[in-house]
Amino acid sequence: MEASSEMWRTACVRTAPFSQQEEAECKKFTDNSISTGKYNIITFWGKSLFEQFARLANIYFLVISMMMMVGTYTDLYDSPLTPWTTLGPLSFVLAVSMFKEGMEDIKRHKSDATINSTLTSVLDVESSTPEDVVYVKKKWKDVKVGDIVKVNNNEDIPADLVLLYSTEEESVAYIETANIDGETNLKIRNAANTGANNSPAFETASAILNNGSSSIVYETPNPYIHTFTGTLDFMGKKTPVDQGNILLRGATLRNTRFCLGACVYTGSDTKIVQNSRQSRTKLANIDSTVNTTIYLIMFAQCILSALTMVGYTAFEARKGDEMWYLCNGIAQDNVPANTTLYNSCTWESSSDAWGYFFTFFILYNNFIPISLYVTVEMCNYAHAHYIDNDLEMYDEEQDVPAAARTSNLGSDLGQVEYIFSDKTGTLTQNVMRFQKASVGTASYAVGEDTSDAPFACLPMGKLSDEARGGGDAYHFLACLGLCHTIVLDENEETGEIEYKAESPDEEALVSAAASLGFSLVERTSASMTIDADGIGQGKKKFTVHATIPFDSARKRMSVLVESEGGKFTLYSKGADNIMLERAKKSKSLEHMNQHLSAYASEGLRTLVLAKKDFSAGDGKAWLKKWNGALSATEGRADRMAEVAAQVETGLDLVGATAIEDALQEDVANTIADLMKCGIKLWVLTGDKMETAINIGYSCKVLQEDMTLIKLQAIDGDPESIARQLGKLVQHFGQVTRLAKNFFEVFNERLDDTKAGFQNFKKRVSRPLRAGSRLFSGKSRGESEEGRSREGMGESSGTLESIDEETETILPEGVDLSQLESQHMALIIDGPSLAHILGDRELERQLLQLACICKAVIACRVSPSQKALIVRLVKKNVSPTPMTLAIGDGANDVGMIQEAQVGVGISGKEGRQAVNSSDFAIAQFRFLRRLLMVHGRWNYRRLCKCILYSFYKNIVLTFMLFFYGFMAAFSGKSLFEDMVYSGYNFFLGMPPLMIGMFDKDMSQRTMLRFHRVYMSGRERMDLNVPTLASWMSQGVFDAILIFFMCYAVVGFSSDGMYIFGTTCYSALILAMMYRAAGATFTWNPVVVFFWVGSIILYAGIFLPIYSNWYSYAPQFYGVAYMMIEDSVFWLIICLVPTCVLVFDLARKLWRSIFVPTIIDHAIEVDRGITHDTSEMIRVYEGDEGTIRGILEARGEQADDGMYKWWMAFNERLPKFRFDRRKLRLLNRNLPPETRADLGIVDTETDGVQTGFVFDHVSKEIGV
Repeated sequence: MEASSEMWRTACVRTAPFSQQEEAECKKFTDNSISTGKYNIITFWGKSLFEQFARLANIYFLVISMMMMVGTYTDLYDSPLTPWTTLGPLSFVLAVSMFKEGMEDIKRHKSDATINSTLTSVLDVESSTPEDVVYVKKKWKDVKVGDIVKVNNNEDIPADLVLLYSTEEESVAYIETANIDGETNLKIRNAANTGANNSPAFETASAILNNGSSSIVYETPNPYIHTFTGTLDFMGKKTPVDQGNILLRGATLRNTRFCLGACVYTGSDTKIVQNSRQSRTKLANIDSTVNTTIYLIMFAQCILSALTMVGYTAFEARKGDEMWYLCNGIAQDNVPANTTLYNSCTWESSSDAWGYFFTFFILYNNFIPISLYVTVEMCNYAHAHYIDNDLEMYDEEQDVPAAARTSNLGSDLGQVEYIFSDKTGTLTQNVMRFQKASVGTASYAVGEDTSDAPFACLPMGKLSDEARGGGDAYHFLACLGLCHTIVLDENEETGEIEYKAESPDEEALVSAAASLGFSLVERTSASMTIDADGIGQGKKKFTVHATIPFDSARKRMSVLVESEGGKFTLYSKGADNIMLERAKKSKSLEHMNQHLSAYASEGLRTLVLAKKDFSAGDGKAWLKKWNGALSATEGRADRMAEVAAQVETGLDLVGATAIEDALQEDVANTIADLMKCGIKLWVLTGDKMETAINIGYSCKVLQEDMTLIKLQAIDGDPESIARQLGKLVQHFGQVTRLAKNFFEVFNERLDDTKAGFQNFKKRVSRPLRAGSRLFSGKSRGESEEGRSREGMGESSGTLESIDEETETILPEGVDLSQLESQHMALIIDGPSLAHILGDRELERQLLQLACICKAVIACRVSPSQKALIVRLVKKNVSPTPMTLAIGDGANDVGMIQEAQVGVGISGKEGRQAVNSSDFAIAQFRFLRRLLMVHGRWNYRRLCKCILYSFYKNIVLTFMLFFYGFMAAFSGKSLFEDMVYSGYNFFLGMPPLMIGMFDKDMSQRTMLRFHRVYMSGRERMDLNVPTLASWMSQGVFDAILIFFMCYAVVGFSSDGMYIFGTTCYSALILAMMYRAAGATFTWNPVVVFFWVGSIILYAGIFLPIYSNWYSYAPQFYGVAYMMIEDSVFWLIICLVPTCVLVFDLARKLWRSIFVPTIIDHAIEVDRGITHDTSEMIRVYEGDEGTIRGILEARGEQADDGMYKWWMAFNERLPKFRFDRRKLRLLNRNLPPETRADLGIVDTETDGVQTGFVFDHVSKEIGV
């Protein structure tokens, strides 16, 4: 039972009682139990803690706690706070997170225990006799390799089994693999052909018994669910077994009374477990930004600690000799003569200044909010809950809701820049309808042909008539009816025979053959029976000798059949480019090519059919080679491919099919809306170029005014694609090499400055005029009408001043990668990609070209190429964009896993895409709501939650910093330890409520004004300038709160904690007001926790803690003394109100004088904007209005400020060159040069309707 090599293992099969040695060897294999849990009782504490401390903030607070211990229990330096003020909250945060992880893992272990304890039947060889077969019940976890397992109808298969016997004819079994790959169609599995004439050996289950020892040599465990290679040594005969003989764990037996199988893989060795993956831990983009922010905050904390240390050193040098009352060593000689209290003082030398750095670093530890990660996790959970329960993303027809499978990526949905989409089943319905056929020189169509093809189509019924006379028409139907893997299933309700296919294409083709008179009525593992009465040939039975399966590399399928007359025929079907390479030249080839091109231009999916006749001798000779390849133990796949290639040559073309795959509901509008959001769409499909282009126009990926660039290798020559790419980059790079001289730039800047000053005066005076109209008693309608006329007048004047014939030149130094056009699309095929991918220079050129384009369509691409394309964009576009991949089939899994965000569609190709995705939806149209509504809300609310969390702690820290000036930089805290440590607890709910519920605008506004999506796409809400703004506001508010309290209260004789707690109370209320000012959405939950936070601090904590003498004697009575003082109430009313007023004033000033497009959209949403009509035209993309506004406000010319602002956002400015510039570039190219470059100008070439170009412009924020 030892493995014969590293690639193979050998196992005995329990067809007879095992010897003691065989029993011992059997135990060496893994048992059949499974465990999906992450932890056990022993590893939970270590692994869970390790995962928690993988977070930067948790490490930070652990280090701070250790520093506090050193400062408290050693003389190295003084700690201003006790260790438990940080260690306690940290322990609480860790306990909450670990409890959540533990509860989730307990659910996994309970599920595992249920599965492992499921009972199954195992053949008891020792107790069985040929007359009485005995089965014993075993738990799944007790099944061993070599056991012969009995599986009854509708039972799940407990382990990977090689089928030995079935109750069905010729020992076939039918299985459903929905739990493995999501496919609900039935699949045939055949018993191993251990008998004579390559047929199953057993007619009954008892025949397996007492046939001596048996063994099987097979491949070691692997995750490939569609492959299996092995050799069964049974009854002295070596029989090859493959994927057609194996029953996988997780599949369900259907339409079969029972079957017996030899167990080959158990537990973690089974293919479903090998193929499974743990939930991916993907770091959200916001999490990366938060980690970077923490580094910046820590740097600021070090700077602040160093400044305070310098202050301490300076104070010590100037005032140290006066501090005799502190027993300071340098003041020992300055003790007053009449003072005797300090005669016994232990004089100490001044502390090391470097030690005070750690003292201050500990004091300022609240710079980083300790509850940040817990808050973000809870917000992410809420966001996932909203997606899971959104009825507007529920597909009633399929009964499939949306699902957030990875909760922490909700905010990434609001930052998507690139979407990579599959076509079939994703953009289309994957419901195939047979529409047209090409046979001989004629084309046939179902129903009336309304296409503009240059040839007429005959009615499809005439094809059936042609088949009566044999020839290509007959073989066309025979290929449709025989070359497939269809399984027949009887409908229990109607009694009718139904076709169960592995793909909708196969079902459509076999159904088409049946409708044309060539109907499949019976199928076994070795034969197919056809009812050909429809073409006048009665019932015909074909023996199936070999089936060469379809795969993504071969792109074709073949079947070798023998007719009742002993004639051997190979029928093949496959992709046109593959089949035409292997076919003989024929007279009908030219007509077929014409038909295929016309079908593709209509957006139909095409397939070419062919045949090859053999004599009985040649057929049996090839079959011998094929069976030899099948029985090979090593290199079986390569040998099978080699033998298949020998027969699939010199084929006779018999026709071609065209299948319609209609678009899903509302796909075109969804794509149009997503592209208006500024998202670039790449469609990756296996269709031919003409089909993909036609579908592109149908679903609005391509627009009629777009210039298409077709990138294709000529005759497969790699050099041709390199030459074309180089020429295209050089051609479009011309717009970046035009530069202005110094005097032109200087004069333009001078004029721009003057114009900017005039525009600023207009902008200042406009709200004042609006206010005067408001107070003058004019109605809202009259005022708005006047403003509208005024705005339109200014815009019109600006537009009239633009010279439409003047060519605007892009700013000097613009790189090609910084260009962007709304009117270009790139089309590239798989063979060309094969030459490009892997070549660094060609990849760079492709990305330069693709990044200019609004859309990219890649045709004839393989699943691996899809993943490589996503990786190419993700790794090489700078700065790193947010990519989203969406698909519905197993061939999309690679790109879904490669993208930062993966979306799976629950389609007809199974659930493998869904199982590998981060989010699951039922229809492509739901992607619009997922991104534009949930994504944007999640991004904005989470950014605000994070910024507020940092802001409130910055205010607290700077109050301590300012107090240091009053406390001689001694490192003493203004607040009592427990009060100080409870800060994040008292203020924990406001940011959580913002992160969970806040909505800056309604979904109606977001779906109408697509450009508001730019807030996430351009990372506008969480970047360096935004963080700096919040930090500056925090410093300002700290100054306001501390010094107003100090000015009113000062250091009274009541004690430091009276003053400190008064400041703290004002701070708490000010931060609550600030949170209220930042909140857009108020509901009962928000109000409850907002009021509850105040009650928690003022009504519960302060009264109880200030009366807890045994624990905090230094704080005893503080609350009562504080509230008895009228000055306290003055501060509580005055200080928070001032903070709120200053905040509202700042927001009002910004919304009037420097508004963003988001501010305008919020005003439009609430009906308070002054320029409603103008802004609607801007958001709807009216280019004239946009140019007018930009020119009037002087923003378009300010390239330097624009670049500076973008640099702080870590983004390259995108300069858009529009249709006029594009036309000017292409107009002077000779037709042969345009063809050589692959440029299709839809106006010049007359492919689509003409369109007009205007001037080159750079659009900022619109």
